[in-house]
Amino acid sequence: MLVSIILFVTAAIGFLCTAFIFGENKNQEHSSINKYLIIIIAVNAVRLLFHGISQAYPEIEISKLVNIIDVGITMLMPCYFLYFENLVYENKFELGNLFHFIVPILLGILFAAAFFSSPEKADLFKKIFFFVVILFYSIYAIIGFVMLYKYVWRRNAGIKAVQKQNELIKNWSIFLYFSFLLITIIRVISSVVSDRPGTFSNNYFWMVAIVWLGIFVKIILTPKILHGYNILNKAIDAGIENVILRGVWHTEGTVLPITSEKDSKLEKKINPLLMTYLHRIEELSFHTHAFRNPDLTLDDIAVLLNIPSSHINYIFKYHCNESFTDYKKIIRIHDATKLLEGGYLDNQKVESLAAAVGFSSYNTFIIAFKNITGVTTLEYSRRF
Repeated sequence: MLVSIILFVTAAIGFLCTAFIFGENKNQEHSSINKYLIIIIAVNAVRLLFHGISQAYPEIEISKLVNIIDVGITMLMPCYFLYFENLVYENKFELGNLFHFIVPILLGILFAAAFFSSPEKADLFKKIFFFVVILFYSIYAIIGFVMLYKYVWRRNAGIKAVQKQNELIKNWSIFLYFSFLLITIIRVISSVVSDRPGTFSNNYFWMVAIVWLGIFVKIILTPKILHGYNILNKAIDAGIENVILRGVWHTEGTVLPITSEKDSKLEKKINPLLMTYLHRIEELSFHTHAFRNPDLTLDDIAVLLNIPSSHINYIFKYHCNESFTDYKKIIRIHDATKLLEGGYLDNQKVESLAAAVGFSSYNTFIIAFKNITGVTTLEYSRRF
């Protein structure tokens, strides 16, 4: 009875998680929720539900349906890999991705053949199926680990707001990868110690359900993991809130303690106007080409906004989590991504792009672009 409750509760939270992901995708106008994750979560929620029904109501003959669903789960292994790959590159779906599903389809045919064979051959087919699945999973586990270690777990950025998201995705991908690995290990061990070694067993499936419960809850509690790396550009594009760069601005208190009397007086003047000032700075940042000036200074911003220079200097000193140099990089790289999406490299070179958005050094631009977007300019432009 307890096992059935665990399965039903986990399935219910899985369906809730699926609805939550769709809701996040709908609410974020320019988000790119990873579609492979939706498939993984939804299919496993259905699987858990049918396992729960099978456990709670053994008189209902759905064991074959449960077996078919379990076999269909092998189709998801490429989805796990493609989810992580899409997390790194944010690629659109390509026909080449279908090659990952050739082996799962063949495995499905092999398992289906067992139903139309003699008992001896059926048992042999199931054992072959079992060992091929283990080999298949092992290969994907290895190449997935290599990709994550190289492109996710060692990913660095000089921009604090970007690094924060990098750490979030790193911790999430480690949690998800080893959760998948743990699920596989539980399934293999439970099958090895079952009455029929060499075939998948549903013994201890409740342990698998508990791991999935952890994954579902993690997604619901940490929605930022759904939107991948390039969250700064996505937030800018969405433009839903008056102040877009919530991770850049420090609006609750100050970044540094205020020690001078002059700054204490400024604090009283600026605090009531802080959100208005931040909004105006972002308007200048994203709706004009002011930051294309390679020599742009804080005093220039003050002049352009008709705000006292002391106020602008105070804001970037006490209410910006980034240095002014890094703030300019964020704005200029976003500008560069918009030009790339418009086909800038069709007729121009990357060096020209760097100069066009305000970088005085080509190398600085290349490093900043990779740090903030996670890909090179050529890789980014290929998406469009």
